[in-house]
Parts: sequence; C-alpha cells; structure tokens
Amino acid sequence: MTVTPFQASRGGRTGALGRHRPVIAALVRAVCPPDGLTDELIEATVDEADAFVGALHPMTRRALLTLAGVLEHGTRARRGLPFSAIDPVIAGDVLAWSRRGPLDRGLQLLRDVVVVAYFEQPQVRARVGYNPNPYIAAKSAERLQSWSGDITSHRTLLVTPAPLPPAALLRSRSRESVSTTDADTLGDNRPGRVGPRGHRAGDRAGDRAGDRGGVIRPGTQMPSWLECDVVVVGSGAGGGVVAAELAEAGLSVVVLEEGAHHPTESFTTSTTRALRTLYRDGGATATLGRAAVGYAEGRCVGGGTVVNGGMAFRPSESVLSRWAAACGDPALASDGLDDYYARVERFLSVGPPDAGSAGRDQDLLRLGAQRLGWRVVEDRRNHLHCGGCNVCTWGCPTGAKQSTLVSYLPRALAFGATVWADCRVERVLLNGKQAVGVRGRVSGGAEPDRTFEVRARQVVVCAGAIQTPALLQRSGVRPPSAQLGRNLALHPGAGVTAVFDEVVEGWKGAHQSLQVREFESEGIVLAAVNVPPSLVARALPLDGADLGEAMTAYNHMVTAGVLVEDTGKGRVRTVGSAGVAVTYAVTPADADRVTRAVLHVSEALMAAGAHTVHLPIRGHQPLHTGDDLRRAAARRVRASDLDLSTVHLMGTARMGSDPLSAVCDPRGAVHDTRGLTVADASLFPGPVGVNPMLTVMALATRAAERIIETW
Repeated sequence: MTVTPFQASRGGRTGALGRHRPVIAALVRAVCPPDGLTDELIEATVDEADAFVGALHPMTRRALLTLAGVLEHGTRARRGLPFSAIDPVIAGDVLAWSRRGPLDRGLQLLRDVVVVAYFEQPQVRARVGYNPNPYIAAKSAERLQSWSGDITSHRTLLVTPAPLPPAALLRSRSRESVSTTDADTLGDNRPGRVGPRGHRAGDRAGDRAGDRGGVIRPGTQMPSWLECDVVVVGSGAGGGVVAAELAEAGLSVVVLEEGAHHPTESFTTSTTRALRTLYRDGGATATLGRAAVGYAEGRCVGGGTVVNGGMAFRPSESVLSRWAAACGDPALASDGLDDYYARVERFLSVGPPDAGSAGRDQDLLRLGAQRLGWRVVEDRRNHLHCGGCNVCTWGCPTGAKQSTLVSYLPRALAFGATVWADCRVERVLLNGKQAVGVRGRVSGGAEPDRTFEVRARQVVVCAGAIQTPALLQRSGVRPPSAQLGRNLALHPGAGVTAVFDEVVEGWKGAHQSLQVREFESEGIVLAAVNVPPSLVARALPLDGADLGEAMTAYNHMVTAGVLVEDTGKGRVRTVGSAGVAVTYAVTPADADRVTRAVLHVSEALMAAGAHTVHLPIRGHQPLHTGDDLRRAAARRVRASDLDLSTVHLMGTARMGSDPLSAVCDPRGAVHDTRGLTVADASLFPGPVGVNPMLTVMALATRAAERIIETW
C-alpha cells in the first residue's frame, strides 16, 4: 500500500529538521501507537521533535539528519518508494531491518526522539493517565499553607552571616589593595590592582564586580571587560558553594554560567522543554566505546543541582578511607570532613522525607525488600518540606528542593556576588604559571558571538567532570602528572519497568524516599525513581500497537534503577576549539555487576507483586515468574547488551598530594599553576558510591576555606 507523504513542512516551517520533516512524520506512523494517530497529532509530534533536535549538539544533529536521509533514500533504492511514502507497517519492518546493522545506535536515537515527542503531547499524556499539573498546584499550595514559617526561617538563614572560621581573619585585614608584587603577577595589560572589596584602578572601560553585585544578570548585559577578586566558572554544586563562601568572606566574586537563568516559577512538567533548556545538548550525550553510556549534564543557573533527584548522602567510611590513602590526606577519612558536611547540610536543609510524602512506588520497593530480608535506608534529601511532585529532574516547581538556585546562590548574592548567565568560558587566561582570569563568549541572547574577559586574582573552575578538564586542556594547563582528563568514573546504571495489578501512580510522591543498601558492600544501590510516560515509552523495546498497549498500564508501573560503583576508567579529550570526546570502557566485571543489580531490583519488585518486569537488556524477554528470573540470571550479558546511563561523572582532575600522580592538591589547587582551583566532582580520586552532590559541596567548602586562608 502506498500512502501520501505527510506534509509536515507545510506553512513554510523548516526548523532543525528542515526537508527531513516528512521522514520524521513517517517514523511517527511507524513506531507510535496507531490508535488516534491523526494528522494533527502527527504534526504536533513532529514539531516537538523538531524543537528537541534543535537543542542537540550540532554533531549529533547532523548525524541524525544524515541518518534520516539515508533511511529515506535507502528505502527508495530497495522498495521503489521513499521511506516517507510507504505503508507504516512496511516502514516499521524497514526500520527493524535497518537497526540490525551498523546504523543501530543512530536509528535508535531517532526512534527515541519520535517516541518521546509523541508521549509528550497533552492528549497522549491524558490517555495514559498522566495529569500532574493539578496535583502539583495543590501540593504547592498545601506546602505554602502548612510550612510558611519554616520556609521563611530558612530563607532568613540563607542570608544570615555565618562565616567560615578563616573569614573573620580575612575581614580583619586591611581592605587596601594587594601589593604591587601581587598585581604584577596578573600581567602587564591588567588595568588596575584589586583586593577584597577593592575598586578598579585605571582608565580602561569595564566594570568592577563589586560595583554591580548581588544580582543575576543575562549575558546580553555582559561588558567586554570585568575585574574581580575571584571568578567562578559554573554555578552548580561546586560553583554555588564557592561563590557564597568567598563572597561572605569579603571578596568580590563573579560567577559565570554557560546556561540560562530559569527561576522556580518557570519550571514545568514537560520533559522535552526541560531537556532543551536545563540540560547540555538536550541530555542526549553518550560515551564512546563498545558499550555506550548515556550521560547528562545540567546547564543552567544552579547547574546539576537544579536537575538532580535531591539525594544528599555522605559516602561510606570505606570510600573516604580509600580516598585518604590515595590522596595522602588523612583529613579525608574518619571525621575530617564532618564539619564541612554539616555546614552544607544546614544550608540545604538536609533531612529525611516528610511523613506522607512517599509515593506508592516507594512503598512497593520497600515491601519487596522487606519480604526478601534486605536492608533499606531512608533517603536524606536537600529539601524544605518536599510536596512529592516527582519532577525533581525537570526543576522543582515549588522551590522545595534546595538546589543552589534557591540556596547557595541567593546566599552568594546577599553578600554581593554577581552571577552572569548565558556566558560560556572558553579559556582560562595564564601569565606563565599564574591564572589571571578567563575569556569567553556570550552563549545566548541577541549577540551570541560577543566575547568578554574577566580578570581575577583567583580562578575557580566548577564546570563538572567533563567540561572542567576540557576547559583546562584548551587553556594550556599541563599538570606534571599528565592525568588531566583521565580517570573518569561514572557509576553506570540501568533501569527496569515493573507492572502491577494495583494502581500505583508513581508520579505522586517524592522522587525517591529510600534506597535498598543490602548489596552496598558490592558497590550496588537500588532505588525506585518514577519517570514520565515519554521516558518509560522510550525505554520499552516495543513499537506501534504493542507500545500503545503496554503504555495503557502506565499508572500501574514502578520504574526503578540501580547505581553501581564502577571499576572502569574513561577519558575526556577536546575536539576542535569547543568540542569534547568522552571515551569510557565498561569492564566485564561492571557489566556483570549492573546485570546482577538489575535482577536484584526486579526480584524485589516481583516479591512486592509485580507480574511483569521489562529489563534494560537487549534480547531479554520480560520477566513474569521466578523461573524467568533464574533463567535471566543464568544468561551471559555483554556490556553492549545493556541500556546504560548515568548522571554521576567524576575523577578527571583528581586530587592528591603528589603532583606526579594527581591534577590538584587535596584542597583543589591545581598543581604547578598558581591562582587556579577546581571545586567539583572532577576532584574525586575514585567513584563515591552514592549520589555525589553533598561530597562535591563539602569539598568546595574546603576549597573556599583554603582560598580564604591563603588570601
């Protein structure tokens, strides 16, 4: 049967998809449920896909569009008609055949983009029973009514002075500008000398940071020249903490964030909108290697803390002891970091979930674990009376999750720091072995090609374990160890989808309330983490009518994932002037561990009553019985068979006292380069084994303390 190609490009709309819109429309017909698939719904799905593809990295976008062209014209060569003109059933067969070849990964991503775009349509979300907006509005109102006093008290705490111990010493010093000798280290073209809260001396056009502090500004207002005491690259777990601590100590601080500023009231439940606006390259990035690991990086004011799940765990003593031995710093072990953790926990309002905020999905995982006799721990979360809206990873719409957007950055602003959004730092400026500032480019707004320069006595890089080493490499930083960009660890994980007879509505309740720690000694943590219909559909190995039938049970599903402490290593390299290539080798031992972890969480959910469990393992049928589980455990699984992903990236500028084996010293100072500090998960000397945010913030506090002590 021949069909007329869907004219999705009518009305002169081209967008990112351009002439490939008819091919994407044909993909919608081939892989999405056919019931109710009107031309209007197809067009809306293509529009959604177009917007998402526009947010991808240019290389990924070009690769996808090239694949779309190959699919279109390759089908013409084999079938006599282009892909956009053949029957949807035949198109599905063509796609399935094509995915058995070398184009599998790319075609899978194309399929995923289409499926996610389809299940983000309002009528489709309603059809599967996902209607979170009224629920969130009610929870937000309830939170404000019940906890207004606590909310006000915590906001007051965030702007109340509580300096680190060395800060008092710094404040008591003379506020005169630094010595001529110090100023000379900043280079001959520096227009003036600066000190704590000092002012620019010289007549070059520009701004002194302290003159315009205490606000978040868009890149469109960025002057071509700024001066300050400290420039911080990144505004997430590391950058937000460093900025607040140093600003409170009396230093003029400029924070540069590549992403845009999205306030709490702008957050929605739209998956594709969040991926486009809050994540780097739409969150569609993956490591290179035989087994790809998808990874996501936050890119917005507040960084990864805006889009994480809000877990705030300290690592185990065994992890910290290993780190202490590896770094040559006994203070990392025992109780050496306790004061830093406690300080961060206070500003983040870290504690267990409120009573009644756990959803039914959490109850079911707990029930299964208890029936198996497994150890369960309550989550510790950075929240102020979480209402259980379960969209943490799209930005908390109530402000309950204490990301740096609503905690440390307001504190930094209260003490005079300036945050510049839409400003991408491209290079750390060096004068010999001295960091003297940064140079970058406005990354948003009406003048995306405009450059800027910020001169500072101290540069603190907090861009994450991928972007930090890339920035330092592009800047010509060459630590003696030659380890910059190496030793990437990433906690490879995977997820399962379990279906119950009972109604679960996993989107009602906190994103995560507990973890199963029975297998913690093996480096395995299990948790139930609800995801919206679009991401459930993306993960299911089904298309067409089969996918539609499975998704009718969305409100009966529990989605759960595993965190694995890895033994593999990866590397970050720069590509061209701005690109990054991330390679990582998933070891056979880690593939086995992920597989065991997936089967463990499946067993727990089946013990709680799940009648079907979909696995993230290619070629495996869903589990229904204990025999199915045992047969799955007996099969050998290769790393390339697993659908792996992570949001925990660490180790690429690892700390240590020996300059010949580490990139930074134990307090973040880059070896062999003065005035340059790293304060993010790049510092970790190995995998942390739990959610890394709290440890990043504790180490950032310690790094800020060192800067204050040595100022």
